[in-house]
Amino acid sequence: MLIMSIKAKDKMKKLEEIPVLNESASLKKCLDLMSEKRLGIACFVSQSGELKGLLTDGDLRRLLLTKQSPLPALLVSNGLSFGNSNPTTAHMDDEISKLQAIMNQKQIWDLPIVDSNNKLIGLLHRHDAN
Repeated sequence: MLIMSIKAKDKMKKLEEIPVLNESASLKKCLDLMSEKRLGIACFVSQSGELKGLLTDGDLRRLLLTKQSPLPALLVSNGLSFGNSNPTTAHMDDEISKLQAIMNQKQIWDLPIVDSNNKLIGLLHRHDAN
């Protein structure tokens, strides 16, 4: 009997389902899109779609607790400057069981799915990986 393994491509959210912004987008645009898409993460990409980084709800909490800048000044700032410019990523043919282990070990909720050129193609959310 042939057992098929479940891959990231089988469970990942598509680009239109996730907050994806240009790498120069403001924090305000980032927050608006995160609210619209109802996810606690935003992905920043270059003009060519290459993943440049992430901003998560956790990054936002740390920002509010550590920055002394007035909120209006923060909102016009570059959103990616408060996030992670070197996130853990996965590929569409990676097995879900492997990715679940990575998410558990690193205590992360989301894994960007990229191609061999680091172009963003989707996002694996912890709840979708089960």
